[in-house]
Formats: sequence, C-alpha cells, structure tokens
Amino acid sequence: MKTFNSITLILSLQTLLIISISSSHAKTFIPNDETLITFTCSRTPYPNLCVRSLILYPGSDRVDMWGLAEIMLNHLLRIKANIALDKIHQLQKAETAGPNQGLASCASKYNTILTIDIPKANAAFQKGDRKGAEDGANAAANEASTCETDFPRHLTVENTNMHGVAANAAAIIRNLHDRR
Repeated sequence: MKTFNSITLILSLQTLLIISISSSHAKTFIPNDETLITFTCSRTPYPNLCVRSLILYPGSDRVDMWGLAEIMLNHLLRIKANIALDKIHQLQKAETAGPNQGLASCASKYNTILTIDIPKANAAFQKGDRKGAEDGANAAANEASTCETDFPRHLTVENTNMHGVAANAAAIIRNLHDRR
C-alpha cells in the first residue's frame, strides 16, 4: 500500500511540474491575453467599453497592441457605425422618432464615418502614420457626438458607443510605440 501511495505521489508531483512548466512557457508563445487588453484599455478614455469590445472580438487575445489598434479600426468602428446606421434606418421607416431632418443628418454623419473616416484612419495606420490614423478615429468620434447634438435622445446609446470606441481607438493608436 505504501508503494502505491508513493507512486501516486510521484506521478502527481510530475504532473504538477509538467503543468507548471507548460503554463510558464505558454506565455512565451501567446503574444497577447486579457492582461494586455486590460493594460491597453486602461490607457483609454473609456476603459470598460474598450475591454468589453476587445474581449468579445474573436482573435483579440492573440495579437499585440498594434493588432488591438487594428481590430478597433478595421472592425469595431465599422460594427458600431453599422449598428447606428441600422437604427437610423429603422427610425426613418417608423417615422415616429421626430423630425426626419435630424435623422437624415445622422445618417449622413454615419455614412461619412463608414466611407471617409474609417478608410482614412485605416490607410494611415497601414502606412505607419499614427497621427493620420488617430485623426481619422477622432473624426469618427466627433461625427457621433454631432449626431447626438443634431438628433438628441433617439440614438444616444449608439452615439455613445460609437464615440467611445472611436475615442478608445484614437487613444490606443496614440499610445503605440514606434516599433512594429
């Protein structure tokens, strides 16, 4: 019986040793995890929104800070803008939200975000022009804020989310180091 307990103990210790070695080396092979997302987002104006947005995006746990910025620019900004635009179209169809002029103005702003601001930010980012990428993201944030001013209360959630994600993208880009 003592021999069986000794063997069991030795096998358990070996398993623990293998697991601890594997986990310590796993960090070497995985370029990112939630810790990098949390750290990166802690340096943005809306850290909770940043963390929620990035953690939900597939693959965000396997990229570096440049990859997080790219996810914000290429994907999350588009997602938020399209959600807002869908809501605008629903309100326009319902015709119960108030003056159609405000909705048309917001539709125009979100179309600008999708066709000008995001592509401009992405093109600048791909060229390594952090200032241009940051400016494009900030322009998207400003468009969402202007929509809230032009058409208050009906798109507040969408405008707030768009503004927050765009401002966070700009902050992440601003905080990038010069190495790629």
